[in-house]
Amino acid sequence: MRSVKSADINRLIEEYVGGEYPRESHPAKLFSALLECWALGEDRECRNRVLNDVLLKNGMVINQLVELNHLKNKFLGTVAHDLRNPLISIRGLSEIILTEAVGPLTEEQREYINIINTASSGMLKLVNDLLDISVIESGRFELQLKSGSLGKLISERIRVHRVIAEEKNITLHQDLMELPDISFDPDRIARVLDNLLSNAIKFSPSGTDIHVSLKREKGMARVSVTDEGPGIPMEDRCTIFEEFEKSKTLPTGGEKSTGLGLAIARKIIEAHGGNVHVESQVELGSTFHFTLPMGN
Repeated sequence: MRSVKSADINRLIEEYVGGEYPRESHPAKLFSALLECWALGEDRECRNRVLNDVLLKNGMVINQLVELNHLKNKFLGTVAHDLRNPLISIRGLSEIILTEAVGPLTEEQREYINIINTASSGMLKLVNDLLDISVIESGRFELQLKSGSLGKLISERIRVHRVIAEEKNITLHQDLMELPDISFDPDRIARVLDNLLSNAIKFSPSGTDIHVSLKREKGMARVSVTDEGPGIPMEDRCTIFEEFEKSKTLPTGGEKSTGLGLAIARKIIEAHGGNVHVESQVELGSTFHFTLPMGN
């Protein structure tokens, strides 16, 4: 193999630092050249120049990425905020019309209004997810901690989701240990529970059961949501808690997924000092667990 000389490295540096990456001057090629230069005992000035220029270039790229990420979060937050109020109005008005408070509806009219209501509810969930991600990543995420009953909150969220579950002939069960009050942000933890329950219903076939449990374990309150769905493939279990990542498994009722719910849940739980993880077997179902500190 031809030895890499100082002249070769100088050319690679000029292309790399100049921001142009033809195939032969890809950063990996540059580092490979540096290692060979070092091994062959090329002059120290050559090696030092490579290191300094690579560090300078990487520093510039990192700063640009940080700035782009900040602009992205600002853009998402602004757009989501501007969309939220109109969507709330559309959903609210469609719900009023469905009650026939403004007059009787024909079957065709009811069908159309139901479509509007479903679509606006789905869009509102996406907007809320984008707002949450924007706030979390911008560093403005703050918990509003209060002392309260986690079991009571779980029961309330199960009651809300039971109606949706019954539409798919899915039965929700709860086994909640009585625990002393703990400190948590009720709105944020409600969001976590909603995401986990919504996912369980979304991926469960008709006629199955979902079990929700609360117990004390090693000084932590442990919440588990178990479904009898298709399970999550091994390759997806490490990525489903990342933003915009989805399992290859499809919802049983054709429901939509943003790929943000589990990422938001993880960030909320970790901000509380807990953790979240999943256990799953393909064709047998999944169990999502999260823990919260019990305190003293």
